[in-house]
Amino acid sequence: MKSLKGIASFVAVASSGSFAAAAKLQGVSAVAVSKNVATLERQLGVRLFQRTTRKLSLTSEGQTFYRQCQGPLRELEAAQAVVEHSSKALSGQVRVTCVAPFAMGYIVPLIPRFHAINPKVQIELHLDDTVSDMVEQGYDVGIRVGLLKDSSLVARPIAPLPFVVCASNDYLKQHGQPTTLEQLAQHNCLRLCWPGSRDPVPWFLRGWDMQEEKTMNCNLIVNDFSALAAAAVLGHGLICIPLQMAMPLFRAGQLRPVLTDYMEAKLKVYLYYPHRKNLPVRTRSFIDFVLNSLAGEEDLHMPHQALVAPFVKSLV
Repeated sequence: MKSLKGIASFVAVASSGSFAAAAKLQGVSAVAVSKNVATLERQLGVRLFQRTTRKLSLTSEGQTFYRQCQGPLRELEAAQAVVEHSSKALSGQVRVTCVAPFAMGYIVPLIPRFHAINPKVQIELHLDDTVSDMVEQGYDVGIRVGLLKDSSLVARPIAPLPFVVCASNDYLKQHGQPTTLEQLAQHNCLRLCWPGSRDPVPWFLRGWDMQEEKTMNCNLIVNDFSALAAAAVLGHGLICIPLQMAMPLFRAGQLRPVLTDYMEAKLKVYLYYPHRKNLPVRTRSFIDFVLNSLAGEEDLHMPHQALVAPFVKSLV
């Protein structure tokens, strides 16, 4: 392509019959149109118009070039119209990446409700705890724990993310209930480790540091929160997991919280998207729906001590 701008101006002049009329069509000045055409002629090395003070006509080369340009330009205009319509229509695909526990607990349950309102929008949901470059991976929306380093992303906070230590009733009956952080050294503490890392994920508790973590006993390390919780339900040891993930297990009587005085919301869950401007309507609708829906979730926004209080009292 020598000059798409010049070609567009050339076709506008040839179609309308004058530089002034072409300028009105393109929303620019007649001088700008004349310069665009002159630059195109110089690049092609031919004259496209015969110009006199009274008449403007296409040269032989100009007529040939005009016939060849009309089809491709119409296709480009059609492609632009399709994209513009797609960006304004509540249809198409929204690609979402989300940390797995949060997706299973909160995003997946929202999708049927979203589709009841927006049936033509397809959600492609990827459960992934390690994706860091949303733009490179081609995602429209990302839900992650903590602030990402990419300053080009818009970050919208969803909720604080406190962690809670918990175990099954059977484990606590057999091994006793820890009441201080120091007593964790006397228990089997199951750990989480992300793929690609050899260091277990820290236990996010008030007053707990890495030196103390070195005293912990652990005979099971897994790379998935759900597997970690399943092992705890079976009585294998203590775990430290997000409170929002633990609440259904507390209500079902499968796990019980301990050391709740040491709970602290050191982390937050954020919703990320690449740009504030020119978001497709389908993406904006999904973002607004998720944020508005999750704003009313008590497990996400109720003070964490109040959430666990009923289950602390029922410990045996």
